[in-house]
Amino acid sequence: MIVGPGELHASELEVLGEQMQAHYGDIWVGQHAELMDGLRTFLGCSEDPYVIPGSGSLALEAAFLNLFEPGDRVVVVDSGYFGNRLIEIATALGLEVVPVSVPIGEAVDPAAVAGAVAAHRAAGAAICHVETSTSVRHPIREITDAVRAQGAITLVDGIASVGGEQLSIESMQLDCLVTASQKGLEAPPGLGIVALGAAGRARVDARRSPVASFYLDLARWDRYRIEWPHHPHPITMPVSLMLALSSSIRRILATGLDATITEKHRLAARVRDGLAALGFEPVAAAEVQAGMIVAARTPRSAELVAALLKEQIQIAGGLAPLAGAAIRVGIMGATATDAMIDRTLDALGRAVRA
Repeated sequence: MIVGPGELHASELEVLGEQMQAHYGDIWVGQHAELMDGLRTFLGCSEDPYVIPGSGSLALEAAFLNLFEPGDRVVVVDSGYFGNRLIEIATALGLEVVPVSVPIGEAVDPAAVAGAVAAHRAAGAAICHVETSTSVRHPIREITDAVRAQGAITLVDGIASVGGEQLSIESMQLDCLVTASQKGLEAPPGLGIVALGAAGRARVDARRSPVASFYLDLARWDRYRIEWPHHPHPITMPVSLMLALSSSIRRILATGLDATITEKHRLAARVRDGLAALGFEPVAAAEVQAGMIVAARTPRSAELVAALLKEQIQIAGGLAPLAGAAIRVGIMGATATDAMIDRTLDALGRAVRA
């Protein structure tokens, strides 16, 4: 019951048990095309996203590297632990970061982001859609629209929101969406995903200088797709992870993405109600609570995490700025069920009363 990676479903475990196969050739090209079709549907984008072996942080680095150039100013929302991660990545890449702080538990004001972009003549903005450390959902479409009005683009970290929140690159006119395989996509960790909207693609194509990376240069990945259709990527791909991701996408889409998101929000509400009955205060304000993560304040964080682990239930403690002061419960993967939520809340109740 942690906030990622989620436990795998049987169908993905079965895929991982299959023999290895090559990352090129006719069979793989067909399987790769199926994965791209599924991801386009899942993310609501018209062009194939990039699936890059590595973590979500690697995909974020790829997005920053390709959308912006050294010396560019970028407004970054400091929303919590992973908002700060965005600041660290952008700074390490030589970008000039303009942070916009937001009180813990609240969503950022789109006007504040756009105002910072205008005041600093920034090339763009970056924000976590759902901040994993606080369970706050930020208003991505409104932020993207406000930043676009200033002639800039927005990089959205959707690692903790894709599959748990309504997101569509085309219908919401997002510029760049980054996610990873292990949360709402319900696959094993190890794959970062970068998807571009129209403005993001235009920015990548209009770069003044080459990307200072072999591995993360999206133009290189594009060339392999075009020039090497039998081997549509510049590196050796982790085929087993990609096939497991394809399996999980098929399973979720067969249920229905909207239905899956609605169910996760229902389950998250059950967790919040159960925690409230036990005396816990939610971190996120009611109107901005996420669908895959529930965070609640408690000074007994370490004690409660340890108590549940003795009952073979793993929840997460808090991350800065709530380290030692919160617990977090994930609603993702095979344990996103009423039965598992009942078991978790029952165990928390016993631990609280102990």
